Amino acid sequence: MMIAVFIVLLDMIGFAIMLPILAYYALQLGASPGMATFCMALYVIGMFFSTPIWGRLSDRFGRKPILMISLAGAVLGYVVLGFASAVWMVAVSRLFSGLMAGNLSVAQAYVADVTTEQDRAKAMGMLGAAFGISFIVGPALGGYLAGDSFADANLQLPAMVSGLLSLSALLVVVFFLKESLPGGADNPRVTVSSREVISWIGGRRSLCLLLAGVLVYNLAAGFVESVFPIWADATNIAHGPKDLVPVLLAAGIAMVIVQGGLIGPLTRAFGERRLMRAGAVIFGISVILVTLAGSIASVPAVAAALMSQAVGAAFVLTSMQSLTSKETVAGNRGAVMGIYNALGTLGRGMGTALTGSAFAGIGVHAPYYLGATLMGLLLIIALMLRAPRVETTAPVASEAAT
Repeated sequence: MMIAVFIVLLDMIGFAIMLPILAYYALQLGASPGMATFCMALYVIGMFFSTPIWGRLSDRFGRKPILMISLAGAVLGYVVLGFASAVWMVAVSRLFSGLMAGNLSVAQAYVADVTTEQDRAKAMGMLGAAFGISFIVGPALGGYLAGDSFADANLQLPAMVSGLLSLSALLVVVFFLKESLPGGADNPRVTVSSREVISWIGGRRSLCLLLAGVLVYNLAAGFVESVFPIWADATNIAHGPKDLVPVLLAAGIAMVIVQGGLIGPLTRAFGERRLMRAGAVIFGISVILVTLAGSIASVPAVAAALMSQAVGAAFVLTSMQSLTSKETVAGNRGAVMGIYNALGTLGRGMGTALTGSAFAGIGVHAPYYLGATLMGLLLIIALMLRAPRVETTAPVASEAAT
Protein backbone atom coordinates (compact mmCIF):
# COMPACT_ATOMS: atom_id res chain seq x y z
CA MET A 1 0.00 0.00 0.00
CA MET A 2 2.80 2.44 0.86
CA ILE A 3 4.22 2.08 -2.66
CA ALA A 4 0.89 3.19 -4.10
CA VAL A 5 0.84 6.16 -1.72
CA PHE A 6 4.39 7.07 -2.76
CA ILE A 7 3.42 6.93 -6.44
CA VAL A 8 0.50 9.28 -5.87
CA LEU A 9 2.78 11.58 -3.86
CA LEU A 10 5.33 11.91 -6.67
CA ASP A 11 2.72 12.52 -9.35
CA MET A 12 0.70 14.99 -7.29
CA ILE A 13 3.79 17.03 -6.38
CA GLY A 14 4.26 17.47 -10.11
CA PHE A 15 0.64 18.59 -10.46
CA ALA A 16 0.88 20.97 -7.50
CA ILE A 17 4.07 22.59 -8.81
CA MET A 18 2.00 24.25 -11.55
CA LEU A 19 -0.71 25.67 -9.29
CA PRO A 20 0.90 29.01 -8.34
CA ILE A 21 1.80 29.95 -11.92
CA LEU A 22 -0.38 28.25 -14.52
CA ALA A 23 -3.18 30.83 -14.55
CA TYR A 24 -0.73 33.72 -14.76
CA TYR A 25 1.26 32.06 -17.51
CA ALA A 26 -1.92 31.86 -19.58
CA LEU A 27 -2.54 35.53 -18.81
CA GLN A 28 1.00 36.28 -19.92
CA LEU A 29 0.27 34.63 -23.27
CA GLY A 30 -2.75 36.88 -23.79
CA ALA A 31 -5.62 35.01 -22.09
CA SER A 32 -8.37 36.76 -20.13
CA PRO A 33 -8.99 35.72 -16.49
CA GLY A 34 -11.93 33.61 -17.67
CA MET A 35 -9.81 31.90 -20.35
CA ALA A 36 -6.92 31.38 -17.93
CA THR A 37 -9.08 29.52 -15.43
CA PHE A 38 -10.80 27.68 -18.30
CA CYS A 39 -7.40 26.34 -19.38
CA MET A 40 -6.95 25.04 -15.85
CA ALA A 41 -10.44 23.55 -15.96
CA LEU A 42 -9.66 21.58 -19.13
CA TYR A 43 -7.53 19.20 -17.08
CA VAL A 44 -10.39 18.18 -14.84
CA ILE A 45 -12.85 18.16 -17.75
CA GLY A 46 -10.59 15.61 -19.43
CA MET A 47 -10.50 13.62 -16.21
CA PHE A 48 -14.30 13.58 -16.11
CA PHE A 49 -14.47 11.66 -19.37
CA SER A 50 -11.45 9.41 -18.79
CA THR A 51 -11.55 8.27 -15.16
CA PRO A 52 -14.60 5.96 -15.46
CA ILE A 53 -12.95 4.30 -18.46
CA TRP A 54 -9.62 3.88 -16.67
CA GLY A 55 -11.42 2.52 -13.61
CA ARG A 56 -13.31 -0.13 -15.62
CA LEU A 57 -10.16 -1.07 -17.52
CA SER A 58 -8.32 -1.53 -14.21
CA ASP A 59 -11.08 -3.91 -13.05
CA ARG A 60 -10.53 -5.94 -16.20
CA PHE A 61 -6.79 -5.76 -16.88
CA GLY A 62 -5.40 -4.93 -13.45
CA ARG A 63 -4.36 -1.77 -11.60
CA LYS A 64 -0.67 -1.77 -12.58
CA PRO A 65 -0.91 -1.47 -16.39
CA ILE A 66 -3.45 1.35 -16.15
CA LEU A 67 -1.23 3.25 -13.72
CA MET A 68 1.64 2.86 -16.19
CA ILE A 69 -0.39 4.27 -19.09
CA SER A 70 -1.74 7.22 -17.12
CA LEU A 71 1.66 8.21 -15.78
CA ALA A 72 3.25 7.98 -19.23
CA GLY A 73 0.52 10.31 -20.47
CA ALA A 74 1.28 12.73 -17.63
CA VAL A 75 4.93 12.90 -18.68
CA LEU A 76 4.01 13.73 -22.28
CA GLY A 77 1.48 16.34 -21.17
CA TYR A 78 4.05 18.20 -19.07
CA VAL A 79 6.54 18.21 -21.96
CA VAL A 80 3.94 19.81 -24.26
CA LEU A 81 3.05 22.32 -21.55
CA GLY A 82 6.67 23.25 -20.98
CA PHE A 83 7.15 24.20 -24.63
CA ALA A 84 3.80 26.02 -24.99
CA SER A 85 4.12 29.38 -26.72
CA ALA A 86 0.40 30.16 -27.18
CA VAL A 87 -2.75 29.84 -25.11
CA TRP A 88 -4.11 27.06 -27.32
CA MET A 89 -1.02 24.95 -26.59
CA VAL A 90 -1.59 25.35 -22.86
CA ALA A 91 -5.22 24.33 -23.36
CA VAL A 92 -4.33 21.26 -25.46
CA SER A 93 -1.68 20.09 -23.00
CA ARG A 94 -4.04 20.36 -20.03
CA LEU A 95 -6.87 18.58 -21.83
CA PHE A 96 -4.57 15.73 -22.92
CA SER A 97 -3.13 15.40 -19.40
CA GLY A 98 -6.65 15.25 -17.99
CA LEU A 99 -7.66 12.54 -20.45
CA MET A 100 -4.64 10.48 -19.39
CA ALA A 101 -5.12 11.07 -15.66
CA GLY A 102 -6.49 7.73 -14.49
CA ASN A 103 -4.06 7.24 -11.65
CA LEU A 104 -6.15 8.64 -8.80
CA SER A 105 -9.20 6.39 -9.09
CA VAL A 106 -6.99 3.39 -9.82
CA ALA A 107 -4.79 4.16 -6.80
CA GLN A 108 -7.89 4.43 -4.61
CA ALA A 109 -9.13 1.08 -5.93
CA TYR A 110 -5.67 -0.41 -5.33
CA VAL A 111 -5.62 0.75 -1.71
CA ALA A 112 -9.16 -0.56 -1.18
CA ASP A 113 -8.08 -3.91 -2.68
CA VAL A 114 -5.30 -4.40 -0.17
CA THR A 115 -6.96 -3.09 3.02
CA THR A 116 -9.77 -4.26 5.29
CA GLU A 117 -12.86 -2.15 5.96
CA GLN A 118 -11.60 -1.45 9.49
CA ASP A 119 -8.40 0.07 8.10
CA ARG A 120 -9.99 1.71 5.05
CA ALA A 121 -10.37 5.23 6.46
CA LYS A 122 -6.79 5.23 7.73
CA ALA A 123 -5.54 4.01 4.35
CA MET A 124 -7.54 6.65 2.48
CA GLY A 125 -6.15 9.14 4.97
CA MET A 126 -2.64 8.13 3.90
CA LEU A 127 -3.59 8.86 0.30
CA GLY A 128 -4.99 12.16 1.49
CA ALA A 129 -1.77 12.86 3.37
CA ALA A 130 0.13 12.30 0.13
CA PHE A 131 -2.10 14.97 -1.40
CA GLY A 132 -1.40 17.27 1.53
CA ILE A 133 2.36 16.81 1.32
CA SER A 134 2.20 17.44 -2.43
CA PHE A 135 0.43 20.72 -1.78
CA ILE A 136 3.18 21.69 0.65
CA VAL A 137 6.14 20.75 -1.51
CA GLY A 138 4.60 21.37 -4.95
CA PRO A 139 3.52 25.04 -4.72
CA ALA A 140 6.67 25.95 -2.78
CA LEU A 141 8.85 24.34 -5.43
CA GLY A 142 6.76 25.80 -8.24
CA GLY A 143 6.98 29.30 -6.77
CA TYR A 144 10.73 28.97 -6.37
CA LEU A 145 11.25 27.72 -9.92
CA ALA A 146 8.91 30.31 -11.46
CA GLY A 147 10.56 33.39 -9.99
CA ASP A 148 9.51 36.52 -8.18
CA SER A 149 7.04 38.08 -10.61
CA PHE A 150 3.69 37.00 -12.03
CA ALA A 151 4.35 39.10 -15.14
CA ASP A 152 7.29 36.99 -16.37
CA ALA A 153 6.74 33.69 -14.56
CA ASN A 154 8.89 30.87 -15.93
CA LEU A 155 6.72 27.91 -16.95
CA GLN A 156 9.14 25.66 -18.79
CA LEU A 157 11.37 24.72 -15.85
CA PRO A 158 8.49 23.88 -13.47
CA ALA A 159 6.78 21.85 -16.22
CA MET A 160 9.95 19.86 -16.89
CA VAL A 161 10.39 19.16 -13.18
CA SER A 162 6.75 18.02 -13.01
CA GLY A 163 7.34 15.71 -15.96
CA LEU A 164 10.44 14.28 -14.28
CA LEU A 165 8.48 13.51 -11.12
CA SER A 166 5.74 11.73 -13.10
CA LEU A 167 8.46 9.78 -14.93
CA SER A 168 9.91 8.76 -11.55
CA ALA A 169 6.46 7.58 -10.43
CA LEU A 170 6.15 5.57 -13.65
CA LEU A 171 9.46 3.82 -12.97
CA VAL A 172 8.34 2.96 -9.43
CA VAL A 173 5.19 1.36 -10.85
CA VAL A 174 7.14 -0.62 -13.43
CA PHE A 175 9.77 -2.00 -11.07
CA PHE A 176 8.23 -2.09 -7.59
CA LEU A 177 4.42 -2.13 -7.60
CA LYS A 178 2.76 -5.57 -7.38
CA GLU A 179 -0.64 -6.11 -8.98
CA SER A 180 -3.43 -6.12 -6.39
CA LEU A 181 -5.89 -8.21 -8.42
CA PRO A 182 -5.29 -11.80 -9.58
CA GLY A 183 -4.73 -12.40 -13.27
CA GLY A 184 -3.44 -9.02 -14.44
CA ALA A 185 -3.14 -7.97 -18.06
CA ASP A 186 -2.31 -11.51 -19.26
CA ASN A 187 -5.59 -12.89 -17.93
CA PRO A 188 -8.29 -10.22 -18.33
CA ARG A 189 -11.42 -10.55 -16.23
CA VAL A 190 -15.01 -10.42 -17.35
CA THR A 191 -16.42 -7.08 -16.25
CA VAL A 192 -19.89 -5.63 -16.18
CA SER A 193 -21.04 -3.01 -18.65
CA SER A 194 -21.31 0.66 -17.74
CA ARG A 195 -25.10 0.40 -17.88
CA GLU A 196 -25.08 -2.46 -15.38
CA VAL A 197 -22.74 -0.60 -13.03
CA ILE A 198 -24.93 2.52 -13.17
CA SER A 199 -28.04 0.41 -12.55
CA TRP A 200 -26.32 -1.20 -9.56
CA ILE A 201 -25.36 2.21 -8.19
CA GLY A 202 -28.92 3.48 -8.67
CA GLY A 203 -30.24 0.94 -6.19
CA ARG A 204 -28.00 2.21 -3.40
CA ARG A 205 -29.27 5.43 -1.86
CA SER A 206 -26.18 6.23 0.20
CA LEU A 207 -23.88 5.66 -2.74
CA CYS A 208 -25.97 8.02 -4.88
CA LEU A 209 -25.77 10.65 -2.14
CA LEU A 210 -22.00 10.23 -1.90
CA LEU A 211 -21.67 10.69 -5.66
CA ALA A 212 -23.79 13.84 -5.41
CA GLY A 213 -21.63 14.95 -2.49
CA VAL A 214 -18.34 14.63 -4.34
CA LEU A 215 -19.80 16.67 -7.21
CA VAL A 216 -20.96 19.46 -4.87
CA TYR A 217 -17.73 19.52 -2.86
CA ASN A 218 -15.51 19.77 -5.92
CA LEU A 219 -17.70 22.44 -7.47
CA ALA A 220 -17.11 24.51 -4.33
CA ALA A 221 -13.39 23.70 -4.30
CA GLY A 222 -13.11 24.68 -7.96
CA PHE A 223 -14.58 28.08 -7.18
CA VAL A 224 -12.29 28.86 -4.24
CA GLU A 225 -9.00 27.15 -5.04
CA SER A 226 -8.19 27.87 -8.69
CA VAL A 227 -8.95 31.60 -8.40
CA PHE A 228 -6.75 32.03 -5.32
CA PRO A 229 -3.58 33.33 -7.07
CA ILE A 230 -5.61 35.97 -8.96
CA TRP A 231 -7.60 36.81 -5.81
CA ALA A 232 -4.41 37.10 -3.78
CA ASP A 233 -3.00 39.58 -6.27
CA ALA A 234 -6.23 41.62 -6.34
CA THR A 235 -6.38 41.85 -2.53
CA ASN A 236 -2.65 42.63 -2.11
CA ILE A 237 -2.05 39.35 -0.31
CA ALA A 238 0.61 38.38 -2.85
CA HIS A 239 2.52 40.09 -5.68
CA GLY A 240 4.30 37.07 -7.15
CA PRO A 241 4.42 33.25 -7.05
CA LYS A 242 6.85 33.17 -4.13
CA ASP A 243 4.49 35.25 -2.01
CA LEU A 244 1.90 32.45 -2.24
CA VAL A 245 4.24 29.89 -0.71
CA PRO A 246 3.75 30.71 3.03
CA VAL A 247 -0.04 30.62 2.96
CA LEU A 248 -0.21 27.48 0.78
CA LEU A 249 2.45 25.89 2.98
CA ALA A 250 0.38 26.52 6.10
CA ALA A 251 -2.72 24.97 4.51
CA GLY A 252 -0.76 21.96 3.30
CA ILE A 253 0.74 21.30 6.73
CA ALA A 254 -2.72 21.41 8.32
CA MET A 255 -4.06 18.90 5.80
CA VAL A 256 -1.12 16.53 6.28
CA ILE A 257 -1.48 16.57 10.07
CA VAL A 258 -5.18 15.72 9.84
CA GLN A 259 -5.01 13.12 7.09
CA GLY A 260 -1.71 11.55 8.02
CA GLY A 261 -2.14 11.31 11.77
CA LEU A 262 -5.55 12.36 13.08
CA ILE A 263 -8.07 10.94 10.63
CA GLY A 264 -7.73 7.34 11.86
CA PRO A 265 -8.42 8.08 15.55
CA LEU A 266 -11.11 10.65 14.67
CA THR A 267 -12.89 8.18 12.41
CA ARG A 268 -12.86 5.49 15.10
CA ALA A 269 -14.23 7.99 17.62
CA PHE A 270 -16.88 9.74 15.52
CA GLY A 271 -17.35 7.83 12.25
CA GLU A 272 -17.03 9.03 8.67
CA ARG A 273 -20.51 10.53 8.40
CA ARG A 274 -20.04 12.85 11.38
CA LEU A 275 -16.62 13.91 10.14
CA MET A 276 -18.08 14.67 6.72
CA ARG A 277 -20.73 16.90 8.29
CA ALA A 278 -18.17 18.67 10.47
CA GLY A 279 -15.90 19.15 7.47
CA ALA A 280 -18.65 20.81 5.42
CA VAL A 281 -19.33 23.28 8.24
CA ILE A 282 -15.64 24.05 8.82
CA PHE A 283 -14.95 24.51 5.10
CA GLY A 284 -17.96 26.80 4.62
CA ILE A 285 -17.08 29.05 7.55
CA SER A 286 -13.41 29.13 6.54
CA VAL A 287 -13.99 30.46 3.03
CA ILE A 288 -16.02 33.34 4.48
CA LEU A 289 -13.12 34.04 6.84
CA VAL A 290 -10.77 34.10 3.84
CA THR A 291 -12.77 36.96 2.32
CA LEU A 292 -12.74 38.88 5.61
CA ALA A 293 -8.98 38.42 5.90
CA GLY A 294 -8.54 39.52 2.30
CA SER A 295 -10.60 42.65 2.90
CA ILE A 296 -8.04 43.82 5.44
CA ALA A 297 -5.08 42.44 3.41
CA SER A 298 -3.85 40.35 6.35
CA VAL A 299 -1.55 37.56 5.23
CA PRO A 300 -1.51 35.81 8.66
CA ALA A 301 -5.32 35.88 8.79
CA VAL A 302 -5.57 34.44 5.27
CA ALA A 303 -3.10 31.70 6.22
CA ALA A 304 -5.12 30.84 9.33
CA ALA A 305 -8.37 30.73 7.37
CA LEU A 306 -6.77 28.50 4.71
CA MET A 307 -5.50 26.16 7.41
CA SER A 308 -9.03 25.84 8.75
CA GLN A 309 -10.33 25.30 5.21
CA ALA A 310 -7.74 22.55 4.71
CA VAL A 311 -8.94 20.78 7.88
CA GLY A 312 -12.52 20.87 6.60
CA ALA A 313 -11.39 19.59 3.21
CA ALA A 314 -9.48 16.73 4.85
CA PHE A 315 -12.54 15.66 6.84
CA VAL A 316 -14.82 15.75 3.80
CA LEU A 317 -12.51 14.13 1.27
CA THR A 318 -11.26 11.26 3.42
CA SER A 319 -14.71 10.47 4.78
CA MET A 320 -16.36 10.43 1.35
CA GLN A 321 -13.61 8.28 -0.17
CA SER A 322 -13.81 5.77 2.67
CA LEU A 323 -17.62 5.61 2.64
CA THR A 324 -17.71 5.21 -1.14
CA SER A 325 -15.14 2.40 -1.13
CA LYS A 326 -17.15 0.58 1.54
CA GLU A 327 -20.20 0.67 -0.73
CA THR A 328 -18.29 -1.17 -3.49
CA VAL A 329 -17.01 -4.71 -4.02
CA ALA A 330 -13.85 -6.01 -5.68
CA GLY A 331 -15.54 -6.74 -9.01
CA ASN A 332 -16.70 -3.16 -9.59
CA ARG A 333 -14.48 -1.10 -7.30
CA GLY A 334 -12.42 0.46 -10.08
CA ALA A 335 -15.54 1.34 -12.08
CA VAL A 336 -17.34 2.91 -9.12
CA MET A 337 -14.29 4.84 -7.95
CA GLY A 338 -13.83 5.97 -11.55
CA ILE A 339 -17.39 7.36 -11.60
CA TYR A 340 -16.78 8.92 -8.18
CA ASN A 341 -13.69 10.71 -9.40
CA ALA A 342 -15.31 11.61 -12.72
CA LEU A 343 -18.10 13.43 -10.91
CA GLY A 344 -15.52 15.08 -8.69
CA THR A 345 -13.56 16.30 -11.70
CA LEU A 346 -16.77 17.46 -13.38
CA GLY A 347 -17.54 19.61 -10.35
CA ARG A 348 -13.95 20.83 -10.13
CA GLY A 349 -13.94 21.63 -13.85
CA MET A 350 -17.23 23.53 -13.68
CA GLY A 351 -16.10 25.53 -10.67
CA THR A 352 -12.69 26.27 -12.17
CA ALA A 353 -14.18 27.26 -15.52
CA LEU A 354 -16.72 29.63 -13.94
CA THR A 355 -14.71 31.13 -11.10
CA GLY A 356 -12.77 33.58 -13.27
CA SER A 357 -15.98 34.95 -14.73
CA ALA A 358 -17.54 35.24 -11.26
CA PHE A 359 -14.42 37.02 -10.04
CA ALA A 360 -14.40 39.49 -12.94
CA GLY A 361 -18.15 39.91 -13.45
CA ILE A 362 -19.65 39.76 -9.95
CA GLY A 363 -16.94 40.67 -7.48
CA VAL A 364 -13.55 39.76 -6.08
CA HIS A 365 -15.03 37.66 -3.27
CA ALA A 366 -17.91 36.14 -5.29
CA PRO A 367 -16.21 32.74 -5.82
CA TYR A 368 -15.82 32.34 -2.05
CA TYR A 369 -19.46 33.21 -1.34
CA LEU A 370 -20.54 30.62 -3.93
CA GLY A 371 -18.23 28.05 -2.31
CA ALA A 372 -19.74 28.69 1.13
CA THR A 373 -23.26 28.28 -0.26
CA LEU A 374 -22.35 24.94 -1.83
CA MET A 375 -20.93 23.75 1.49
CA GLY A 376 -24.40 24.28 2.97
CA LEU A 377 -25.79 21.97 0.29
CA LEU A 378 -23.09 19.40 1.07
CA LEU A 379 -24.05 19.50 4.74
CA ILE A 380 -27.66 18.65 3.80
CA ILE A 381 -26.42 15.70 1.73
CA ALA A 382 -24.23 14.50 4.60
CA LEU A 383 -27.16 14.64 7.02
CA MET A 384 -29.13 12.34 4.70
CA LEU A 385 -26.46 9.63 4.64
CA ARG A 386 -27.08 6.24 6.22
CA ALA A 387 -24.59 3.66 7.47
CA PRO A 388 -22.50 1.99 4.71
CA ARG A 389 -24.21 -0.93 3.02
CA VAL A 390 -22.45 -4.27 3.41
CA GLU A 391 -22.15 -6.09 0.06
CA THR A 392 -20.35 -9.27 -0.89
CA THR A 393 -21.23 -9.55 -4.57
CA ALA A 394 -20.88 -7.26 -7.55
CA PRO A 395 -23.53 -6.81 -10.22
CA VAL A 396 -23.79 -9.83 -12.48
CA ALA A 397 -22.48 -9.25 -15.97
CA SER A 398 -24.78 -10.21 -18.79
CA GLU A 399 -21.84 -10.07 -21.19
CA ALA A 400 -18.16 -9.26 -21.12
CA ALA A 401 -17.44 -5.57 -21.36
CA THR A 402 -15.10 -4.49 -24.05
